[in-house]
Amino acid sequence: MAAERFCAVTDAAHHFPARRAFGTAGLRWATVLGASMLLGCKQGGETAVPAAIKLTPEQRAALKTRALTEIGVAPQWGPPELVPGDVNSEGWEDSAQISSDGSKLYFQYFPGDMFRTEEVFKFHRPLAQGGLGADPKLYDRYHRGPPRGVNPPYTSDIMVSTRVGERFGPPQRFEYSRDGRNEWGLMFGPDGAAYYVSHDPSKEMNMDIYRNAVLLPIPGRERYHEDNPHFAVTPFGNELFFDCNNRPQSKGKAHIWVTREQGGRYSEPEMLPEPINLPGSTEVQPHLASDDQLYFTSARGGTIGIYSSKRNGRDAWGPPQKVLWTHHKGAGFNAWGLGEPTLTADRQWLYFVVVFDDGTHAFDADVARVRRRS
Repeated sequence: MAAERFCAVTDAAHHFPARRAFGTAGLRWATVLGASMLLGCKQGGETAVPAAIKLTPEQRAALKTRALTEIGVAPQWGPPELVPGDVNSEGWEDSAQISSDGSKLYFQYFPGDMFRTEEVFKFHRPLAQGGLGADPKLYDRYHRGPPRGVNPPYTSDIMVSTRVGERFGPPQRFEYSRDGRNEWGLMFGPDGAAYYVSHDPSKEMNMDIYRNAVLLPIPGRERYHEDNPHFAVTPFGNELFFDCNNRPQSKGKAHIWVTREQGGRYSEPEMLPEPINLPGSTEVQPHLASDDQLYFTSARGGTIGIYSSKRNGRDAWGPPQKVLWTHHKGAGFNAWGLGEPTLTADRQWLYFVVVFDDGTHAFDADVARVRRRS
């Protein structure tokens, strides 16, 4: 985002996160909470980097654990918890995708506060161009968390962490992550192919979907953004769901779309009808589970929440039900937003992304999960 943020809070009052169009020549994040709707409004035009509260790792962990208890949860799911192990850090973990067997967790990583990408760019801009020349003495003011091989450090990469026992181990860069590019939104199709988002090298402000490092020929992709892909083989064909905020029918809001693949060709994308997409609202980050429930993130109803809707036909969907949602209880450290739903194949675990606000408008995103009750 050239620090343009999707104002999910205003919609409720991208990613969460509509997610990001983050180019190397001019960073642009179009996150619709994620990670990328969660990237809410730029706070009153503010550009100064906030003075984050100084906390020990133990204090921060305790505050996050308490903030998770303020998340609304549907009765069929247990209490939220941060994923155990080495995934979460003081950096920005977003765009989560759990493997079907729950053994690997894929996510996007950015070594800083993604709501502050404009300031990060200014930090890295040469002095002659009005920037700060990446002054090492100021590095910690504009970056946080381990570098994890992200190069240059104002870009983001897909990471993968393997579960060992009950914990996820140290993350590694995903095989299709590239220096100088921005990748996120990874998911694996039924054939094992990797679908993810990156920018067209010739059009850095335009986000596109790739399959195993090959750009997909989705009609209109040269003009419009495609984000948060989810590919599924259904009775209605090989369907690729995604979200987009700049196709004409979207009318400036991010909504969920579907295109169907046959013989390597993709149909003209169609925007999903009501009650999935609502006029004036925001719907992003589709995930179609094995029981034909579509999980997605929306800013309807005054809160940022994850919803599920039962599919009843090619273009027919049942009334969306709340699964997880935020409801702030006051000032201070809080769970500001959530999104990016992803489930294991047995539908027993739902992973998602939480964006925390430390009370000073300094934000941090982590991956959390809930378990289905027996």
